Amino acid sequence: MPNKVAKDGKFIYFDISSVNNKTGEYSIENILDVNDAPSRARREIKENDVLLSTVRPNLKAFALLSNIPKNSIASTGFAVLRCKEKVLPKYVYESLFTDFMQNQMIGKMGKGAYPSINQTDVENLEIPLPPISVQQEIVKRIEDEQALVNSNKKLVEIFEQKIKDEINKLWQAAPKDYAMSEGIMTLAAEE
Repeated sequence: MPNKVAKDGKFIYFDISSVNNKTGEYSIENILDVNDAPSRARREIKENDVLLSTVRPNLKAFALLSNIPKNSIASTGFAVLRCKEKVLPKYVYESLFTDFMQNQMIGKMGKGAYPSINQTDVENLEIPLPPISVQQEIVKRIEDEQALVNSNKKLVEIFEQKIKDEINKLWQAAPKDYAMSEGIMTLAAEE
């Protein structure tokens, strides 16, 4: 498979570690030579495909692919979901994170040391299919909520830095403003 898409003998390989659990962010930095291709490098992927990790899907290593190089291949540890015209890829991607979908996947996982689902399990997952206009509305609401969450995270980062700065100011002022009647203490482990 890698020979089919490789450019100059190289391809981008998506394995499970390429996808950040829960966020869907992914790396395209895993560039391999076709001669070094792992045997699991067999899933052809395209723009707007959804990757679903079949290995421990409860860890939520899912990704909606956009702006990926044409010479990209995914591991067989992923199921590649390719949407038809009546289904939005973003809707399918977001649905994977729901309790409804998670419970289906967890129910199909084996109980061994390597819990996973197989291709048949993936094909039998049920996703509610509202009209495209409803899918668009659901996706929009999720994106709006996520934007709010991201803004709040940024606000928390700003305030955390302000608090650190204020604490540092207090410590810098301490030697000048306070008499050190007890001297200086060192932090050494007791012997």
